Amino acid sequence: MRSFTSGLRPLNALVSQVQPYTAVARTRSSRFLSTQSLSLHSARPSTLLPRPQRVFAQTQLRHNSHAPRPLTESPKSQAEQEAEWEAQNQERRKDEEAYRITFTCKPCGHRSAHRMSKQGYHRGTVLIQCPSCNSRHVMSDHLGVFFEKKTTLEDILKEKGQTLTHGHTEGNLEFWEDGSVKSYDLEGKEILGAPDDDKSA
Repeated sequence: MRSFTSGLRPLNALVSQVQPYTAVARTRSSRFLSTQSLSLHSARPSTLLPRPQRVFAQTQLRHNSHAPRPLTESPKSQAEQEAEWEAQNQERRKDEEAYRITFTCKPCGHRSAHRMSKQGYHRGTVLIQCPSCNSRHVMSDHLGVFFEKKTTLEDILKEKGQTLTHGHTEGNLEFWEDGSVKSYDLEGKEILGAPDDDKSA
């Protein structure tokens, strides 16, 4: 008899949720089950609560913790996150080998200097944006974004019949492979290496 009633406990709980206890007690076939369920409920007073409250009470007791709150840091604002990323990029760039390129933008004629990593130039895709007209210029494309084959600035200029002049800098002086030395002011005007008309022979 005990196994029969224990198998009916889930069914009895389901019936008690759908119908009030008085309606279950009035039914002739369920009279035994209703008295059995009332005695079971009296043994566990927490189950007399309606179902949503019962689940909440058990969940609250089960997951109660004495850990300090909040367990995670508060999310950073967008400006703080961008400042942190910029600081990380600056730190990474200190140790990174790079090229400095000085070029004149063809659409607007503005001369500007830019820095690009050697790894990006030889293995990635590099674009440089003109600070004057915001035109973007492809320096290299090894990822196939703009060209079908791997391309560098030397390849692009060679197709147009032009050459790239190599050199190195020391401070604000530019030493070019043809032996010339040039220097430019902040506006991009050449201040050293330009022909001087004021010199007398």
